[in-house]
Formats: sequence, structure tokens, C-alpha cells
Amino acid sequence: MIASFVEENHENWDQFLHEFAFALRTAVNETTNKTPAELFLGRKIITPFSKLINVKEDAKYVGNNIEKLFDEARRNMQKQHRSWEKHYNLRRRDVHIKVNDLVLLQTHFLSAAGRKQVGKFMPKFEGPYKVLEIKGNNLVIWKNGRNITVNIDQVRVYRPRQSDTISSDSPIETLYDEQEVSHGSNRSHQGQFKEHRKTSSQESEGSSGTITWC
Repeated sequence: MIASFVEENHENWDQFLHEFAFALRTAVNETTNKTPAELFLGRKIITPFSKLINVKEDAKYVGNNIEKLFDEARRNMQKQHRSWEKHYNLRRRDVHIKVNDLVLLQTHFLSAAGRKQVGKFMPKFEGPYKVLEIKGNNLVIWKNGRNITVNIDQVRVYRPRQSDTISSDSPIETLYDEQEVSHGSNRSHQGQFKEHRKTSSQESEGSSGTITWC
């Protein structure tokens, strides 16, 4: 939430911590269907509007109500988990990455006070970068004028939106074309792998996914 609010302005975000905290405490959790404040206090949080209408609740009501809230939250969590499991398995698809595909690379920015930059507020992925070669669980991508080897866990498939365009003279295409001849002589065929993602039931049993060559 903070990262979405500050975007590129990392200078004065700490001035709004109270507002961020209030928003988080009063937001209804998707799983429990309750707010954090309601579960912690055993009642609805007192807002400035509540003070205007003078709402009062005694300690006896709060004590009796908090157990009821916890029971409702547990039931909501179990119901939501079953729903997530069902929809996760329906949407699960095998992921295919092959040579010439575009991928986004996970970032690891560090905070820098001199540049007024907070690492956790920076974008989580950068790119896209073109895949030049596949070596087992590693990909060779073209970044900053040289080949970079990264693990498959560090990338995700780039899916361009309608507003995203990559022209023929973009850095990705141009830099790759300059290297295509040298790389083409070293590859007799294009590699391709297929990643079988685990279902939610498999994850709970501790079974691991497999990556096979096609």
C-alpha cells in the first residue's frame, strides 16, 4: 500500500504512517471477513464519526462478543481456503518459456539515503529481457550489453498489455540481433522447458514440482 502511494517520491512517506495504519486496521480482511481492529478489540473500532454519535459499549459486551468474532473468523478462513484451492486449481496452467521469449527479472534494490530511495518501494520486476539460451533451470538473458545467467525462479513471463509496444528498433531487438549470429552457431536447436506447477493440495502434502525438457 505504501509503495503504491509514494511511487517515485520517497521523501515524506513517513508523515502519513498514522493514515496508513488506520487504513490497514479498518480494512476488512478477505479471509476472516473481519477487520484487524475488530478482532483485537472485540468490537468495531471507534472512529471520529463514532464519537459524534456517542456510541458506548461496556466491557461485558466486549468480552462476550470477542469469542463470537473469533469463531466467525475461523469459519470464514476455512471457507475462503476451500474457495481459493478450487479456483487455484482451475486457473493452474503449465508455464512454457523458450528461446526468444521476453521475461521480467526480479529486482533487488537497496535503500540509499543519499538518493532518497527506499528499496522496498521500488518495482519488484524490471525488463522485459529476451531469452537467449536455456540451460537446465537457468536462463541466459541479454541485459545491459552482456549475457546474464539467472535462475528460473527469478523471472516471470512478460505478457504485454495493449498499450505496451516493442518496436523493431528497440534496445531489446537491436542488441539481440547483433548477437544472433554468434549465438546461432553455438546452438543446434532451441531449448525449451516445461514447468509443472503444484496444485494447492500437493503443496500442503509437501510434494515438489518438476521441470522437464520438451
